[in-house]
Amino acid sequence: MAEALLVAISIVIPAVALVLEHVGNVRISERHHSHHDTYVVPVSFTRLIVLAMTFMATLGLLLAWLCDIGVLHAEVVLVLAFFDAFLATSFVIWRFFCRYRISTFDDCMVVTPLVGPKVWVHYDRIDRLEWSGLRKESGFRNLVVWVDGRRVVTLLGIVDVEQVIMSIDRFDLLPQTA
Repeated sequence: MAEALLVAISIVIPAVALVLEHVGNVRISERHHSHHDTYVVPVSFTRLIVLAMTFMATLGLLLAWLCDIGVLHAEVVLVLAFFDAFLATSFVIWRFFCRYRISTFDDCMVVTPLVGPKVWVHYDRIDRLEWSGLRKESGFRNLVVWVDGRRVVTLLGIVDVEQVIMSIDRFDLLPQTA
């Protein structure tokens, strides 16, 4: 019974992610609209997470089958549980990244973070902008936005943060290098 449930999880999670990624709302950055621009996590990144889930599900089922026929000496339930834990974690992370978006308007922006409610930031209330985290291979880093002396949101470097800064048009808030 436990094996059948774990096998079903190994099949259902990547299948649902594949279907949602294929037929779901196409997440493309919408730029140069009359009243707003929207920046999202690139589809190539989210698709890669789904492909990794599919690969790991296939690998987990193959290894469980090899354990079941006696080629490998491990408990089938443990192998399936390990891979299902990976799949469940990856699915949650994938959903978080699919949710993330930044919409910029003339005087404010709306950030839908990975977790939590939307955050509205009026450009004229921003105290400072601060780079954070390690420089990514693409050259982008995260940008922390401070309003009224407190950190209100972090713009993830996986989206086009440079274009968001252009929309904010408050270059005086960026840290100056010596």
